[in-house]
Amino acid sequence: MRKRVLVWGGAAVAVVAAAALVYSFVRVGLDNADKLASVIGLFFTVAGLGVAIHGLRSRPAPANDEPERASGPGATASGPGSVAIGGDNSGVISTGDGATNIHMRAEASGQGRVYQAGGDQTINEERRP
Repeated sequence: MRKRVLVWGGAAVAVVAAAALVYSFVRVGLDNADKLASVIGLFFTVAGLGVAIHGLRSRPAPANDEPERASGPGATASGPGSVAIGGDNSGVISTGDGATNIHMRAEASGQGRVYQAGGDQTINEERRP
């Protein structure tokens, strides 16, 4: 309910500000109205900066003791030590608990292919003429 009141209050302030600018254009002339609008814009910019800083400071903490885990689009992770990655990624992820990071590098020439995995793997590949 509080957000709705803030949104409607912000809309009302915007309408009043627009009406005041139109009035000033007609009443005092374009040159003086331009100067006044610049000053008013400065105050609104400073107020917006204050609201942004307040929003960053009052950001809620994660619900549990575990740190937040970043995940890309369509990726989900749950449980201790879990990691979800979506999209193009490179780098090393270590979940702790005695995890070992393995670095593998391979090169293929011609029409060769490289398959790399950090555990058991089975590759069934058809040969095409």
